[in-house]
Amino acid sequence: MRRPRRRPLLALGLLGGLALSLLPLGCSSARIYRPPAPDDRPHVPEATAERLRACVDELRGTIEPGYYSLDASIKVDQEGRVVEVETTGQPNPDVGGCMRIALRGMTLPEEVLARGLLRGSAAANGQGMPERGPIGEVVTVVVVVTVVFTEVIIEAFAIAVGVTVTATVAVGAAEAFAKRRKRSCSDHLGICLERHPKNGPGEHHGGSLCHACWKKCSNGNWPEKVRLDERWESCAYE
Repeated sequence: MRRPRRRPLLALGLLGGLALSLLPLGCSSARIYRPPAPDDRPHVPEATAERLRACVDELRGTIEPGYYSLDASIKVDQEGRVVEVETTGQPNPDVGGCMRIALRGMTLPEEVLARGLLRGSAAANGQGMPERGPIGEVVTVVVVVTVVFTEVIIEAFAIAVGVTVTATVAVGAAEAFAKRRKRSCSDHLGICLERHPKNGPGEHHGGSLCHACWKKCSNGNWPEKVRLDERWESCAYE
């Protein structure tokens, strides 16, 4: 366990004590602060952030003053549910246990999982051909989808706990999610241009066919066939 980074907090502690004396009984002293972050980085769900705040609020009497950086690594299944949690940098074992329980109740929003899956696929496409091992076997490139959330800082007077959550999709879950997720018309068009048997190298007919099918597509429902050049052509690409 890493030792907490402490700063001179005497003045802050005095101010915190004064503020505490002015609060009505029963009021919470811990609050959530979200520092500025890139727009494309997802936020920890509000319900989960509130559970993390409650951990600091309920156990603040066991935490020494200072700033703590807690790193949480979670693994999620194809439904976005957390199945495994590991933490480092927690103020003490009790706080770490409480926060692991809080994170176990977290569900990764589907749009966040989909965004991470698209980025993972793009990264895989940029790798080109798979490399070969020392004895000539082909090494399979496995795409691991990782999502890093914006930091959540829980402040309780002279105590601050910064929580950074990194989610990794469990093995096979990314593929299962991709199959479960309904394809859009644009998804169908891209796959058609890549796989349709009449869209071979140097041929434009297949491209025209895929675009004709795309024009007839509605709400992700790819047509079975379209009329092109005075005859019916199949839109099936698989």
